[in-house]
Amino acid sequence: MLLKRIWIGFSILLCLAIGTPAWAETGGNIRFTFGKSPVSSEIKVIAKNGSKYINLPFIVKYLHISTDWDPDTGRIQLKSGKTSLILKEDATAYTIDGTSAVLKAAPFEADNQLWLPVELLLKLGLKITNEDATSLQMNWADSFLLAIENTKYEERPAFLLVGTEDFQFKSFLLTQPDRLVLDLTGFKAHPSFEAISHHPLVKQIRFFQYQPDVLRLVFDLTQLAGYRVIPDPEKPNQLLVVFNYFVQEVSFFQKDNERKIYIKTSGPAKYSTKIYEEPRRLVIDFEGATLGRSNDPIPGDNQWLKGIRMSQFNSQTVRVVLDLVEGMPWFIIPSRKDPTLVEIRTVQTITGIHWSETEQGGSLSIEGDGELLETLHKAKNSDKLQIDLDYSQLAPEVHIPVVNSDQVKEIRFTQGDDFKSRIEVTLGYYVGYTVRYSNDRRKITVLFRKSPLIGKTIVIDPGHGGVDMGATGRQGTREKDVNFDVSMRLKEKLEDAGCRVVMTRNDDIFISLYERSHIANALYADLFISIHTNFHPKSEVKGMEIYYYQGRTDSALLAKSIIAKMLEKTQMNSLGVKTNDFVVIREAQMPSTLVELGFLSNYEEENMIRTESFREKAAEGIFQGIIEYYNAK
Repeated sequence: MLLKRIWIGFSILLCLAIGTPAWAETGGNIRFTFGKSPVSSEIKVIAKNGSKYINLPFIVKYLHISTDWDPDTGRIQLKSGKTSLILKEDATAYTIDGTSAVLKAAPFEADNQLWLPVELLLKLGLKITNEDATSLQMNWADSFLLAIENTKYEERPAFLLVGTEDFQFKSFLLTQPDRLVLDLTGFKAHPSFEAISHHPLVKQIRFFQYQPDVLRLVFDLTQLAGYRVIPDPEKPNQLLVVFNYFVQEVSFFQKDNERKIYIKTSGPAKYSTKIYEEPRRLVIDFEGATLGRSNDPIPGDNQWLKGIRMSQFNSQTVRVVLDLVEGMPWFIIPSRKDPTLVEIRTVQTITGIHWSETEQGGSLSIEGDGELLETLHKAKNSDKLQIDLDYSQLAPEVHIPVVNSDQVKEIRFTQGDDFKSRIEVTLGYYVGYTVRYSNDRRKITVLFRKSPLIGKTIVIDPGHGGVDMGATGRQGTREKDVNFDVSMRLKEKLEDAGCRVVMTRNDDIFISLYERSHIANALYADLFISIHTNFHPKSEVKGMEIYYYQGRTDSALLAKSIIAKMLEKTQMNSLGVKTNDFVVIREAQMPSTLVELGFLSNYEEENMIRTESFREKAAEGIFQGIIEYYNAK
């Protein structure tokens, strides 16, 4: 989250428009009820000068509205679909979609919260159902479809429908032109509703009131495909629309003893496999798939494969049958190069393991007769680096090198079940390592070197904290928590590499901007890394970006090294390296960067940022970027 000013960006998905009655009580003894849903205890209603006010968390959690409030200027922006409202603290004048209007009461800040007049909620599609001096009851003015969000299901693009009530629906496909029709009974489109498609299969989404009590959605398709409409049993006011991916093409690769079959799909595939004997055949069922090619049989080479048959087994399953030659081992994996490729491969042989001393440390090379599938892992506080090679076996004539240097003490090899091999390197002390590959990935070289971080002091700054939450995503993901989590993961990695790490905050407390950089300056730190998560008024904006203070060459090199490694680890979209006048990097008197992990205002990216996997990859990317920065100097 950008730190020139305090941004509080909220956009929480409406998920509680059903349930049993509940109320939240304020210090003013005003009870609040919203529809039939239990409201959380943080929702407060107060009275001031004859008007009732509600705090910002209600807008955040219940109305599917993103907000950007700048306490420095008092400017407030509310964004709901195509509708935008601009307000200002202590002012009754506001604009809605560029048109000026006036409220009876003005929003104001008190007790570290923003209070909005209840009359504003009437502009957002709500109504007052009952009210007196000590209570307030509100509900939606009608049964609305609030939004269609671009999201993911099993790593495939999908659409999430959000309404104010339980969904009752009918769906069907039509051709000429190809389209999916979804009829929602009892719904109307909210006045601010807009349908924007970022799906590779959907050209556009149209909607209209088909009947007085039926809202029709039409998904115009580039190609006819199967689909699923999935209700959420825990959130009946949400529907997920998922289109099938296509199983498209089959291709072959052969070089020396290496054989591969590639099955191309239009999206990440989910599949299950079975092996049958007499005759020997491999059956692959692609789930949630539509056959996107002819079902004509494909001949094989009669050395490993007799042929391939493909069919639409049912509306959700494409079945691929490989008739195999007897005795040939095989395995099937998602391609590491392309998430839309599935590979069927033979077992590879490890033909050489070699060690050589270098001036910086040492070099371990591993060679095979085909592409090697490796995973490198070094456990925390461990003196061993493990290199796992899947679907491989050691050639009988290969010998394991004997090593006893000051950096590497021993190299061991073990052959596990199911063609899993492991090379274990015992380290004399922590060393940094990099991995290089030949173009065909038949040779892997691990370069060991002394850690460049030994003796360094690095200050990590988890952005925001305490009352300053930073951005908040539609699912309640708070920026300050994400920043702290990634920072702590980075701290562990740096300390494991022999670095002294100082945190600007070690828990959920507020630290001023100038104090953060002052900590680094007082320690004469070698680097200052500020970690944030982004927000943008346009929810479609997504990606990773890194900032440095203009004119500082070392900071620019650090930023470039970090973003390159983070993109490599996370596979995120890049918004590049940029300059800015942010206090924390301007005041830091050492190489410094401000890292933006991604956008909580983007629903898909928030989903990713919420995962432990992403946070670990992000921390590893920053760590590797710091290593690369020092190795390049």
